[in-house]
Amino acid sequence: MARPSSPLVTVICPTYNRSDAIVPTLASVRNQSVTDWELLVISDGCTDDTEDWVRAAASEDGRIRLVRAARYGHPSGPRNEGLAQARGEYIAYIDHDDVWRENHLDVVLSLFEEGGEIVATGFRCRNRQGEVTSSSDAFGLCWHPELQLLGPIFEPSRVAHCNGLAERVGGWRAGYGLEDWDLWLRLADAGAIFTTAQDRTAELFDDPGTRRFATPLRHRMPVAAFDDPRRAHTVLTELRDERHEAAFRAAAKADTRAWIARLRTTDQFTMPRGWDGDLDAAIAKAAAKAPPPWPDLVLVPDSGHYLVAQRLWCSTAEHAERITELTRRTQCEQFALLEAIVRKSAGTAAAPAGSGAW
Repeated sequence: MARPSSPLVTVICPTYNRSDAIVPTLASVRNQSVTDWELLVISDGCTDDTEDWVRAAASEDGRIRLVRAARYGHPSGPRNEGLAQARGEYIAYIDHDDVWRENHLDVVLSLFEEGGEIVATGFRCRNRQGEVTSSSDAFGLCWHPELQLLGPIFEPSRVAHCNGLAERVGGWRAGYGLEDWDLWLRLADAGAIFTTAQDRTAELFDDPGTRRFATPLRHRMPVAAFDDPRRAHTVLTELRDERHEAAFRAAAKADTRAWIARLRTTDQFTMPRGWDGDLDAAIAKAAAKAPPPWPDLVLVPDSGHYLVAQRLWCSTAEHAERITELTRRTQCEQFALLEAIVRKSAGTAAAPAGSGAW
């Protein structure tokens, strides 16, 4: 098939040493019901036979093109290379270990036709055995800049945007992980609004060996400060005690209800297309499935004091500061409960930690 001179969609797929395991990913793009696309497979300095498998697919389908890049060691560089060569009106991403259902681009384009400039679809996660480990729900596809700030929502294989949008905010940035969250957050800061659909069109690879699971937790949100390390350790142990879990879950549910109620009054809040479900019931369901509260509390020395702090899953100190500020502002019930437990456990030796993060 001859490659169209100006495809409607450019699909960008960064890859490194995937070998023949990349074939299902390529096939899932070729099997799309929408046919007006080009697929740029960006080799991040592959040293195995991955490029041979891509060339073989390209020889059968002229819409596929191999782009060889120097070794970046990070998917952001290859994605930027793809953006520089993209000819499509819209940009879609697919990671080399994910696949699309055949209607993915059809759903994506329908969201653009409805006025979206950056869009996301639903997903299923599968492990190495092909078993479904998780899947999206409607509540998880609600969007607001504050939701984007607090959570790494929307993996690249679920997202598409108008050509040129990413470059307006500096494109993809390298780091030690969460580069997708970083880009979506910068786009949100620039005024972009996600439009979403419930359709589970992306099948994501779920495995502890992927980069997402290896992202180090380098930043922390202080919870309480102590002069005595023993008292700090006593409070840490108390906060981890499972007998507080039910109270924290109830507080989290109350906080989330109040937060979402406020977000719904703004023009930026979006719900997935066609969903008119009960948000209150969805919040209750999400709270029941959530992991135990304060899962990553640690004790760290800091300038002669000892801090109980929550480790944060974000990539920059500036982002950590913003998470800390918004968390303290929106999780009032949870922090009130936490501070009561701290006072009871440590007496007058504890003081609330400052609002900063590091």
